Amino acid sequence: MSNIESKDPSLADGFNIIYNKEVPLDIKLETEEGPKDIASFESINVKVLSDAVNEKVDPTRVKVELSWESDLLFHYTSIVDEETFVEMKKKQNLNIGFKEYTNLIEKICENCINLPDVYIGTFTIQKDDGVSQLQFVKSSDFKNLELLMLEFKKSSDEIIQKDMLYRFTYLKSKLEYDKKVIKIAGEVIRDCNPDIFDPILI
Repeated sequence: MSNIESKDPSLADGFNIIYNKEVPLDIKLETEEGPKDIASFESINVKVLSDAVNEKVDPTRVKVELSWESDLLFHYTSIVDEETFVEMKKKQNLNIGFKEYTNLIEKICENCINLPDVYIGTFTIQKDDGVSQLQFVKSSDFKNLELLMLEFKKSSDEIIQKDMLYRFTYLKSKLEYDKKVIKIAGEVIRDCNPDIFDPILI
């Protein structure tokens, strides 16, 4: 499986995966009348990557990819470098440095998974394929506190096709791997307990 995972197209351009989980998000579509609800608490795959080779090296670029098993054409990408992060920090009043950026995303996503009634992520899609937004807020009885807002662009057709092919290959390989594990486990059980497989007892 590690051999298959190494062919993940997300790893192109020197990126390494540091977080990869399904996170419950609300999906909205921006319209002339305002945001329109598409789905609530959908399991969206959030993949966070950086170009740092290890934990001792600070990243120069951070990439976040969003994908959705219910819609294989749903694929959005956000890439932030140190310069664009400075603008984000000023605009959103963030009190962290760029090297803590990935940790912040990971922490918020985990909170959305474990405390979905308090931490809410909303992805708003721009109808004209413009800049879409992923907004994380912390809900309370008094007001919603915005924690982080990320800007995304719809991935190119080439990236979407590569991602679809990779996911198909990965799932196919995982199925074959699971079949082998089950077969080996069955052989071990049969060798240890031959009476269970005695045709006379069936």
